[in-house]
Amino acid sequence: MTKFVKYIIIGSLFITSCVRQNNKIFDEGVSYELAIFRKNLIDSLVYSLHFEIPEEKTSEIIASALINFSLSQKEMVILDFKPEYEGSGIIGKLEVNGVSIDPEFLNEHILVSKKYLKRGNNVLKFAFRAGEQSLNRRDDLLYSLLVPDRARTLFPCFDQPDLKAGYNLSLNIPQGWNAVANGGLFKSDTLENRRVNIKFNLTDPIPTYLFSFVAGNLNVMQAEKAGRVINGYHQETDTEKISQWKDISDQIFHSLEWMEEYTGVKYPFEKYDIAIIPGFQYGGMEHTGATLYSDRTMFLEKEATLNERMDRAKLIAHETAHMWFGDYVTMPWFNDVWTKEVFANWFASQIVSPLYPDVDHRVNFVNAYYPASYAEDRTVGANPVQQRLDNLKNAGLVYGNIIYNKAPIVMEKLVMKVGYDNFRLGIKEYLSTYAYSNASWSQLIEILDKLSDEDLKKWSSVWIEERGRPHIRAVRENGDISYKQYDPLERGLVWEQDINSDSIINSDGIGYGLFLLTKEEAIEQFKKIKSGEIDSDIARLSMIINLYENMEEGYLGSNEFMINACDVLIIEKNPLIFSRLLGYISSSAQKYLLPSEVEKCLMDILVQDPDRQRKMQVLRVLAEISVSPEITGYIFKMWENPDNQKLVNLGERDLMRLSYELAVRDAGQWQYIYQKQYSRLKSDLRRGEFKYIYPSTSPISSVRDSVFNSLKNAQNRGVEPWTATSLALLNHHSRRDESVKYIIPALEILEEIQKTGDIFFPKDWLRSLLGSHNSPAARDMVERFLIDKPGLNPMLVSKIRQQSHHLYRYEKGYRAN
Repeated sequence: MTKFVKYIIIGSLFITSCVRQNNKIFDEGVSYELAIFRKNLIDSLVYSLHFEIPEEKTSEIIASALINFSLSQKEMVILDFKPEYEGSGIIGKLEVNGVSIDPEFLNEHILVSKKYLKRGNNVLKFAFRAGEQSLNRRDDLLYSLLVPDRARTLFPCFDQPDLKAGYNLSLNIPQGWNAVANGGLFKSDTLENRRVNIKFNLTDPIPTYLFSFVAGNLNVMQAEKAGRVINGYHQETDTEKISQWKDISDQIFHSLEWMEEYTGVKYPFEKYDIAIIPGFQYGGMEHTGATLYSDRTMFLEKEATLNERMDRAKLIAHETAHMWFGDYVTMPWFNDVWTKEVFANWFASQIVSPLYPDVDHRVNFVNAYYPASYAEDRTVGANPVQQRLDNLKNAGLVYGNIIYNKAPIVMEKLVMKVGYDNFRLGIKEYLSTYAYSNASWSQLIEILDKLSDEDLKKWSSVWIEERGRPHIRAVRENGDISYKQYDPLERGLVWEQDINSDSIINSDGIGYGLFLLTKEEAIEQFKKIKSGEIDSDIARLSMIINLYENMEEGYLGSNEFMINACDVLIIEKNPLIFSRLLGYISSSAQKYLLPSEVEKCLMDILVQDPDRQRKMQVLRVLAEISVSPEITGYIFKMWENPDNQKLVNLGERDLMRLSYELAVRDAGQWQYIYQKQYSRLKSDLRRGEFKYIYPSTSPISSVRDSVFNSLKNAQNRGVEPWTATSLALLNHHSRRDESVKYIIPALEILEEIQKTGDIFFPKDWLRSLLGSHNSPAARDMVERFLIDKPGLNPMLVSKIRQQSHHLYRYEKGYRAN
């Protein structure tokens, strides 16, 4: 018997055993067992899909599919489909290799008996009603967003990342609409009934979650460089915003060229187009050939800050890096989704550096990733970078600050361990070995292990597979500093890392963890910063981050932190550190209590600071946190007559944000604020957003209750960023006592929020709900809910714990007192 035949027999026995012995393959969602079963069975997969898109968004979408695939043996085939209709969603018969059969539907799956199938090539053909849960439909726009497991809500498929496929797509759309998809345009035919049929080229192999199309009343911008053409589809009407296309496209070209040069792999897909979506759920989504971006992150206000401009550049670099890491090489299962995100964020930090040569990019890296990672890693709900995942229906809960922000920190430490040149060699081998295929973190570590003398597997196990961060105590002896680590979860873990041992604790910002301070040590550090003694930007930033973390852990009072932080703000020259300080003041004030000294301090900066960008940032924070009627009145005058004040240049979105904050504070002007701001808005898109959000600021309790009750209906949560803003305003810090009643009913629909919303929405919902509460009553409601829900998904429990951590700060005894 040859080895090849032996492996076929072993594989056949494995597949048969899976079907007979493992009922989990028929569970709702996509179980890990089902994914393994299908990966061993199915190959050479191609979807040919056609969608009839009606002009009216209430009309159903009729579609058809032809699925070609090869089977390693004659065995049952299980497709995934979660329709929104009674029955299977299939229209009529299912044709299998030319034989028409009645579809068999079970637990969100379509079962095809092996008696109709054969080893080798097979064809399924059927018509169906397209599901709309992840087909975001508006009056003149729709776009698919299928990450992580939502392809099965749109069309019957094998919805797992390691069954990559080619896609032949055609769309029948109303005349006057445009469309963009993963593949390039093959042909477009105008039909007699004011319809257009668009056919796209066959794509390279991609996973189901990256399949995408956008159709609607879209305008197109184009850019060309060295023969490469990029199209940008959008619905923006503001000419000042549209004029930013050159900056956007230049940054895309730069990112593509940088990635090609670093990896040695030319852009691996047919084209690179983007669509800028109003109210898009995320900052961006890396659909091959049709990357989607939010209008909020791409079209900036007139006086965009350095942070905002760099954030846009990093977002573009992040999504572009995904073309190689995530699209070209994909994780086999969503427990390793962080691998594509860590590559994208780490490479983004490298790509953006040459675009901003005057910025200290060590400061930028620490500022971008450490605070956001700590925000979740400090909590009892902290999760490891690599999480366990039994079923893709829970894959959305894997996402969070840990995979987006802690993972790049770990990657930076890995690069330092392996060496920059060796890391690059390993990355090239990784891409070459797994091109258009799938690879896990452990497979990357195997490659890098060969290039390093370090035991990377052992090192990785603590940083990647364990949750939380170390507590670190600096020990001073004879003028030197050494460090002792403690595992706050008492597992005895040691996070292997190099920490700078000069006179300033963690002076280069590389060390990861909470560097414990007494209250006296914290105040002394603030004195050193305010005196100008700490002239190193990275040392100063590292100290400020750690002071905030000590405040959050109760070693320093929130008042002491905010008052000292604002004193530092006055003299801080680095714009990134200035923004970080402001963000900390805003977060602290909304979670705890705002000292009057801080209001006055910020007001002085707004009026007296000569830098307009600093003024703009301070105005935004003051509008969010102020409690003084005098300051509210001052901001009201700026908002009312924006052209008559000389402090800042207020853009349309700035005026909208100010409207919400002023309306919450000034009941007597509520109707006037609405009418004046609404009349200023230039587009139907902005008017729709404003009309949706503004009622949540109402001074009338019954109106706010009505808004909250409307948010419990999934149909009213169609644009999730608007919903999150509305819920946050309902729970505004100025209305804590009145809004605490929303906590339990909002938590009670959290499981539905997970099922109907996109990947970041459970976290956004919880942050909007809990972020401004600080009372024992709010904490008790959270605790009571968790006690009453013992069967709640542990990953959802972690999300609740992460977003409610501040409610337990006082329960811990407020150590600083």
